[in-house]
Amino acid sequence: EEGQEVSFEIVEGNRGPQASNVVKL
Repeated sequence: EEGQEVSFEIVEGNRGPQASNVVKL
């Protein structure tokens, strides 16, 4: 959701960088 803090890691996917291990804080 907009305005919500999240913690995630950027990983290289088949279609470019993707967000991985997304965790809502």
